[in-house]
Amino acid sequence: MSTRPGLLGMARQGRLDIIAGLLGLLAAIAMLPLQLFLDDVYVRTLPIVLGIASLLYLIAARDEYPGDLPTLSPMLSRLLPPLIVLGSALLILLAGIQGERTLLFYDIAAALGTTLLVTILFVDRDYFSPTMLLFLVVLFGMVFRFAALYTTPGFIGIDIWTHMGNWGPAILESQSLQPISGRKYYAAPLYHLLVVGSSLLLDIPLKMALYLVLGVAMPLSVLLIYSTATFFVRKRWAVFATAIYAMSAAVIEWGIHIIPTSLGLVFFLSVFYSLDRMLRIDYKPRDFGMVVFFSVAVILTHQISAFIMLVFTGSGLLAYFALGLGLFDIGRPNWERSSTRESVNLTGLLVFDLGLITFMWSLTPQYDGTFLTVMIGYFGDTLESGSVGDLAGGTVPPSVAPQPSFMSTIIEYLDVLGFLLMLLLTIVGCYYIIRQENISHAMFTSVVATVLMLIFVFGFPMLGVRTFVPGRWFPFVAAPMAVVAAIGLSYLVNNTNPSVVVIVLLVFILAFPAASFLASDSTQESPPFSETQTRYSYTESEIAAVNVVDTYFEKNQSMWSTDQPYYTVFERTEARSDEYMQASMFKNGSVQGWVGTDATGNETLNESETIIYRDYHRKGAANFNFYYNNASTAHKPSVSFQQTCGDNMNILYSNKKVKICSQPEA
Repeated sequence: MSTRPGLLGMARQGRLDIIAGLLGLLAAIAMLPLQLFLDDVYVRTLPIVLGIASLLYLIAARDEYPGDLPTLSPMLSRLLPPLIVLGSALLILLAGIQGERTLLFYDIAAALGTTLLVTILFVDRDYFSPTMLLFLVVLFGMVFRFAALYTTPGFIGIDIWTHMGNWGPAILESQSLQPISGRKYYAAPLYHLLVVGSSLLLDIPLKMALYLVLGVAMPLSVLLIYSTATFFVRKRWAVFATAIYAMSAAVIEWGIHIIPTSLGLVFFLSVFYSLDRMLRIDYKPRDFGMVVFFSVAVILTHQISAFIMLVFTGSGLLAYFALGLGLFDIGRPNWERSSTRESVNLTGLLVFDLGLITFMWSLTPQYDGTFLTVMIGYFGDTLESGSVGDLAGGTVPPSVAPQPSFMSTIIEYLDVLGFLLMLLLTIVGCYYIIRQENISHAMFTSVVATVLMLIFVFGFPMLGVRTFVPGRWFPFVAAPMAVVAAIGLSYLVNNTNPSVVVIVLLVFILAFPAASFLASDSTQESPPFSETQTRYSYTESEIAAVNVVDTYFEKNQSMWSTDQPYYTVFERTEARSDEYMQASMFKNGSVQGWVGTDATGNETLNESETIIYRDYHRKGAANFNFYYNNASTAHKPSVSFQQTCGDNMNILYSNKKVKICSQPEA
């Protein structure tokens, strides 16, 4: 009677997946003390996720317990899809009646998200229809996003006020790109050309053109995840990958805050699909041409998206070199036949992308130089200034800084929970892929890309390097993560004790949609916990105040201040020059001017001649700077009108929600 070797025995036999799983478990234990030195939610949670994922995989690899997904009854299999359609219709009705997405809206959406995942995973094979399920994914995604877009006056987010509140109308009026000739988007104009061109062609306002073109394209683009996943897994798991990607908070964010990053993401997903397709099939020149075409589209859309695309393309080449080391069973005859061709084309693609990016960035205006020189200089300054390793992000002592409330701590974890759940399954999938016989180049590319991109998301920021804007990477890295996560969950289902599988599925199916739909990123215009999560949209009264300032006070050269993010609307629409508009500071129970920087780099407290108050200061979660000892940190106090304007200031303007107060001599 033969017995299976234990985990250590399998590791001694050279099982790379077991070795990686054991190392991952040790790394998770070693990383736990980091939270004693670094106050960051990911520092506290990533070791736990890595440890759980490693344990799950090692248990599955040790036991290899044969199993499969249970199936729903025929009646439920027929009932759930119409129920999701009716639930989506209810969300539309609810948003229309209430005028915004409320906590009730998000609760119903979370229940529908859970129902959708249950349908995808457990519907009987006789009733399983990828086309129908993909339709439900896209429909649900559109309803969730357009409920936000439809009910919000103005726009959602910060950057969009520059693109559609300032540059877009100027480009439309001048019928040229001259209004952005001194901006970096002059060399990456596809977003502005697409929206303005659609507005002219369809004879509709810019806002409607933006929503009809890119607002629709964002939820539709998730179908590229399905097309890519079908190269590696069965259709059920490909639909699952599509659903969790569409529900991710970071992906939803760029479907409601629609800026060049959004269009760059659409083109990146096209590169993701076309490159994996090229690596998977006996491709023809037109397939390679498709990769080149979408690569150029990314470069001409958004600089950060282009760099992320470059990292992904480089991952394909790194994966090729890793597979060539002979550590994996990759089917030598097929590999030797195709490897030379793949390496030449990948190298050529990488050189072409790198060359075009370098050329375009060297011509792209940015401040007083080019985008390339400014970014290199910024990165060099980061290294020279000693900020590498400075993770605190400020010098306000914890004993003096405002203490976070219990609810803000809950929200901090809620905002990252959805991503961490996907990451857990992704880690399991990575372990399985490096063990799998006849591993494919395309599949391993997703593993390498995920690891490299997560280094940019977490590794560099933990060293104090934020030059690469890590917050913009999440929806991009979620693409390979969703595919690898589907591979990981399918492995657990087929190889783990049913009791363990039930717990994993129950936690994921219940927690992932709820966490994603309640996260701050996906609820920017109408946060469910309004006293803790900052709202990044504005009421009609708040927008009216911006228009009044633009009309009557634009040339006023006194210093104004208000909360963050409200002050950014005045800057980005150029209602106020950024020289004369700053974020307000809160100290000793009142609003006291704004925080600036002196010649030595220390932060200083300065007086504002004019302060803008809005009711949201009292009822919401507006950000103010908390100032202490030449340093400041973000703070969300409840601020009354009296604490802002006091008794001695004049009221220059007032409406239902906003008051502009000025010093008597201003």
